[in-house]
Amino acid sequence: MILRLALIAMCLAMLSACAAPGGRLAGGDVPTSESTCLARGGSWTQLGRAPVKQCLLRTRDAGKTCSGREQCEGLCLAPDGAVDGDRVEGTCSVDTNRFGCRSLVRDGVVTTLCVD
Repeated sequence: MILRLALIAMCLAMLSACAAPGGRLAGGDVPTSESTCLARGGSWTQLGRAPVKQCLLRTRDAGKTCSGREQCEGLCLAPDGAVDGDRVEGTCSVDTNRFGCRSLVRDGVVTTLCVD
C-alpha cells in the first residue's frame, strides 16, 4: 500500500513537472485555482489524462498569424496538412488547452508534440 501511494505521488509529481506551463495571457498566467479560473471566465475541467482539473480559458488572439508560441496567448498551431520540418506561418489557438497531439509552429517550423 505504501509503495502504491509512493508511486502515485511520484507520477503526480512527474505529471506536474511535464504539464504545460501557465499561459502567457495579457492579464497574467492561466489561473491555478477554481475560483480564480471561474472569475476570469474560464472553465474548471480535466484537460489531460491525469485526474487533475485545470483552467481552460478562451484566448483573445485566436486566429492571429504567428511563427511561435511567444506570439500567442495559447499555442501557435500549424495549418492542416503541414508536416514536421515544414516552414510555415501558424495561427493562434482558440483556448489555452495544451493537451493532445498537435502540430505546433516554433520559430516558423512545424513540430508535432503530444502531451498527455
